[in-house]
Amino acid sequence: GPRSFTGEDCAELHVHGGPAVVSGVLRALGRLPGLRPAEPGEFTLRAFRHGKLDLTAAEGLRDLIGAETEAQRRQALRQAEGDLGRLYQRWSHALTQALAHLEAYIDFSEDDSVEEETGTRGLSRCFSPRIWGSGHAVPLPGVTSGRVPAVDVTVRALEREIRGHLRDGRRGELLRGGVRAVIAGPPNVGKSSLFNLLCRRPAAIVSPAAGTTRDVLEVALDIGGFPLLLSDTAGLRRPADPVEREGVTRARHRLRHADLVLAVLDATSVSPSPAALGAAVAALDPPADAPRVLVLNKADLLGGGDRGSLSATCAQGPPERPATLLSCKTGEGLESLLELLARQLARLCGDPLLGSPSLTQSRHSRHLGACAAALARFGRGDSGDLAVAAEQLRLARRELGRITGHVGAEDVLDIIFRDFCVGK
Repeated sequence: GPRSFTGEDCAELHVHGGPAVVSGVLRALGRLPGLRPAEPGEFTLRAFRHGKLDLTAAEGLRDLIGAETEAQRRQALRQAEGDLGRLYQRWSHALTQALAHLEAYIDFSEDDSVEEETGTRGLSRCFSPRIWGSGHAVPLPGVTSGRVPAVDVTVRALEREIRGHLRDGRRGELLRGGVRAVIAGPPNVGKSSLFNLLCRRPAAIVSPAAGTTRDVLEVALDIGGFPLLLSDTAGLRRPADPVEREGVTRARHRLRHADLVLAVLDATSVSPSPAALGAAVAALDPPADAPRVLVLNKADLLGGGDRGSLSATCAQGPPERPATLLSCKTGEGLESLLELLARQLARLCGDPLLGSPSLTQSRHSRHLGACAAALARFGRGDSGDLAVAAEQLRLARRELGRITGHVGAEDVLDIIFRDFCVGK
């Protein structure tokens, strides 16, 4: 130490052989007094406590260990290397500077040296002297909270940047947890066949009889390096059978919460006009804001003229809602479908190596939302009291500190480190 991972003195044993050799070494070590097996995540927790990394980096390391796709690996590696933590530290530093300027004005505004003390040009000449009553700060004539120019500009810019960071379309969360894609369509159009084709194994039962699928089947896939949680659902209709009716209810629930919809139709029973295809998809009632891919299955049964008309209509579709012909029976069109899916996933998740690092945790969103709300209250200056304005900056800074672990981290440590494997 302090150059080890945890910042403490450490020793590493590299042993050869299979599990029996490793078990023998561990048993020998276990007989030494004072030695015990590490708890899950204990080494990373020790590194955090010794200031070797902050909580965002620890979360990134946990995600890196569990990464299943290349895009997940890139995002987790970027966070583990501290990119997200450095962004939040920069915001925290800006808030600290703004709070120092504001408190300097409150405490020393009658002093001619306030300009030098705060490091803000013209700050001492912008306002009337402070007025005190009974030892408490009272509103200054012509001054509302947060209207110290340097502070006001900083806070407004910071609030805009944080709110822009929050409006990232959940890219980081989708990449970390997987995009929830739902295969939806009427009965007997080939939804389960498509599910099996994408899984490359017979994961779902396929039958010529309509209504075979009764429950939701889900599998995790890697499409173009992006994680996809693909769900096969019951055919959307009004069934009389109570079991199938429950399956349709579950299908509609899963469809309402989908991040991406694979709308499947029978290519032999739809009109090739864009309006007719749009109406057929709308009848499935997909989420209005969810991107989708229209899959026209059973292309192997089409005649030459119908195939040409449908191909032309598919080519005219908007990039955010493309359509493609497919034959689950022959595999024709599978490569085109995979390309469309990869494009949609890239649009949803973004490139984790470009631009500002993305939000990956709901707790980050919660604390950043509270931080932005405090900055908004500061900007409104409802009370007109500079002391109250300074407290809003303290609240905002505290929320940022809770993300990185510099303030009030104890209540989230168990949640963060409980998912680590032993020895990390």
